[in-house]
Amino acid sequence: MNAAAKTLSDVAPTLVQLKKLPMEQKCRLLLARLARIGKHDGALNKHNLMMPGDPYGLADGYPETEKTAVREHLLGAPWTRLVNEGLLVDLSGQGFYKVSDEGREYLEQEEPPKAFSLAPASVWKSASGAPRAFLSYSWDGPEHQRWVTEFAERLQGESGVEIIFDGWHLNPGDDKLRFMEMAVSESDFVIVVCTEAYAERANNREGGVGYESTIITAVLAERILTNKFVPVLRKGSWTSSLPIYLKSRFGVNLTDKPYREDEYERLLRVLHGEPIQPPPIGSKPDFSRKAASKPHPRSVPGVGAGGSSRSGPSETPNAVAWATYDKPGVDALWVGAYVRPWNVAGKEQFRFETTRGDEYVGTKGEIIERFFSFHRLMLKEGYKRMNFTPGPDPDFSVLGS
Repeated sequence: MNAAAKTLSDVAPTLVQLKKLPMEQKCRLLLARLARIGKHDGALNKHNLMMPGDPYGLADGYPETEKTAVREHLLGAPWTRLVNEGLLVDLSGQGFYKVSDEGREYLEQEEPPKAFSLAPASVWKSASGAPRAFLSYSWDGPEHQRWVTEFAERLQGESGVEIIFDGWHLNPGDDKLRFMEMAVSESDFVIVVCTEAYAERANNREGGVGYESTIITAVLAERILTNKFVPVLRKGSWTSSLPIYLKSRFGVNLTDKPYREDEYERLLRVLHGEPIQPPPIGSKPDFSRKAASKPHPRSVPGVGAGGSSRSGPSETPNAVAWATYDKPGVDALWVGAYVRPWNVAGKEQFRFETTRGDEYVGTKGEIIERFFSFHRLMLKEGYKRMNFTPGPDPDFSVLGS
């Protein structure tokens, strides 16, 4: 492996020097280090790589005072770029990555081949190190255009994301098709602002949106596991406003006026490579004490009622989660949340229900949104631990992320 000749600390022995490295060189050296770690320790998980003491040696060679900051930097934009290029892949969808075959071929080359170039010649020169995102949207009238412009201004001016936006970068005389091609290929992310008009034009391959959709589907065909394309729902519903090629992608809901800040933060966490970290694993329960009373997953209010209009009580839920209330002086109280198939007038829908009496019936996308909203509510109310059990429907596995 040619990239193994030099390590990150050989090339840039301090954090300041590391940040100044060209992104392609930094990514190549990081990938080589991850390949060596993965060879000995199996799958690569960002939470494990950030454990105290740097047990995997990701920041080997750096001063002890800088090791945490070095790892945070490497697991931000460089890690995201490797994932977007398909050189680092999560085959299970559970946050455990490995260097792909393409990544190993990339490392075997003395010079990166053009097909895997991480930093092609750019029409936009930037040394900021910030994540770069292209805004793909449709012309839905002046009001929508103002919203997109303000959205771009907030992302770049307030939230540290470099935005490629046609309102700023496409000038009279420029080739529009070339602009679209370069914008998609050179961005770390493509934020797709979804409306019903966007979905219609994308699916029918009409106009600029149609051409961008052709480019996006070509990338997805080559790297189906990439998280480069992020749907942002602006108008309509997940069913009506997402193009066909994004139907399986989990997105961010900014339909409210004003949109919710927690949804905006979820988008920023993706762009900056800062996902919400799960809490540390607690200690083994003391089974010698009488277990606190908690409801059985199937003893939910309403289960078994409704006859043929709903699934039967013996049917396995599509997803189950438990939250335990953990405060001094309060016995462990349990709250359960479930997703079940639900038949309404012959249409397949899903039912979200909790042991607190919450009930909601909707489409798969709406139920997933409701599940995450419930999870956030539990955290705000002081529920410290959430345990997820997957069901038979693989689409709901996203609830465990």
